[in-house]
Amino acid sequence: YHISFKKSFNSDEENIFLERLSYVFDGIYGKDKGLGGVWANNQMKNINKLWPICYDSWGLNDLEYLDMIKCADVWRIDTSMINNTWYLDPNLIDGPERPGNADDYLYCENTVHPRALKLFTFQVNECRFLYEDKFNIEFCLKPEDRINEIIYNKWKRKRYV
Repeated sequence: YHISFKKSFNSDEENIFLERLSYVFDGIYGKDKGLGGVWANNQMKNINKLWPICYDSWGLNDLEYLDMIKCADVWRIDTSMINNTWYLDPNLIDGPERPGNADDYLYCENTVHPRALKLFTFQVNECRFLYEDKFNIEFCLKPEDRINEIIYNKWKRKRYV
């Protein structure tokens, strides 16, 4: 799962849609497209341990934290549909401050093709305070049907004559 953020919580629907379309047509850019690679999460059980949420949430108050979660797009990557090689994220393998297990964080050098993507958003069901203003968040992933339909029609539907 790759986490991206909409520009801001107050962005209008048209701008959010256009930003998502860049993923639909270009995928998630890696080194081959001039960026550092693709970072992904290998778990979807604990929001607090997802990259980059685990780092971007430090210092946020409770309301800001929930707003950040609501601004997150979750791109599920079907690795069976692409030929990318995945590695344990070298920046988190030996880090004493890492928020989860080393195998929770993956890295891939090359762009993830859009045919392997499906978009979800977090549907927050319940929040309970645990300690020090940290949340235990119960959630489910809600598919974004409009974007997923475009991905399906553009990349997954067979086009044989």
